[in-house]
Amino acid sequence: MTSRFVPRQRLARESIEALLSTMSAGSKLPSEEQLAKQLGISRPTIRSALSALEQEGLIVRRHGVGTFASTPHTDMDASLQVLNSVADIVRNNGYTPAVTDVHITSVSLPTAVCDALLLPTASPGFRVVRTVTADGQPAVFLVDYLPETIGKISVDLSVFSDKMIAALAHLGVFILYARTHLSIQRSTAEAAEALNIATGDPVLYLQQVAYTTDHTPAIYSIGYHREGVITYTLTRYADVSERAEP
Repeated sequence: MTSRFVPRQRLARESIEALLSTMSAGSKLPSEEQLAKQLGISRPTIRSALSALEQEGLIVRRHGVGTFASTPHTDMDASLQVLNSVADIVRNNGYTPAVTDVHITSVSLPTAVCDALLLPTASPGFRVVRTVTADGQPAVFLVDYLPETIGKISVDLSVFSDKMIAALAHLGVFILYARTHLSIQRSTAEAAEALNIATGDPVLYLQQVAYTTDHTPAIYSIGYHREGVITYTLTRYADVSERAEP
């Protein structure tokens, strides 16, 4: 049974890939039922092939809307061991970065942010949003939260243009390291609009807290990375205690 199923799935995949090669980015594919009739292949096999293509970023499936040819992505790589700005990551990969749609607002910091930055509930601060593009294509939507003061230094974001760490260094606040959590999340409406994707589309989600040289939590950051644009690498070392004795 398996020997018959695998070739049919391969045929379905190759047929859909051939169809995609004739379509422009964003074009809508026929429905599963239509593809099954056109190719003479069962819907479960079509569905399986589409799932594989979605995982590889070749198509985008939107519940209740349809399946679409994906936009070609700029493929970049970055190390999690280095605390670089997204613009620097774009530049280091040979693309031209730009920071657009910068908005700075005064807010009462959300409870989760106050907890992470060790601040009293509803402390005053700033919310900074912007979109980083690579060769004109939206790559990452960033949201930073900062308190009004870090240590004894008042935060003046009139010096901010594109790099938060550099802007704080100009004020005398020096970031030493950050603790970062990565996961796959669904895009919010705000992030989707910035990245030119649909609300609910999967994104690489980075949530991190950056600390100063005296270990004071200073910036709470959220990054929505458009799927397939930037990948992060991490060097892992073997546990020497588990090596076999010679």
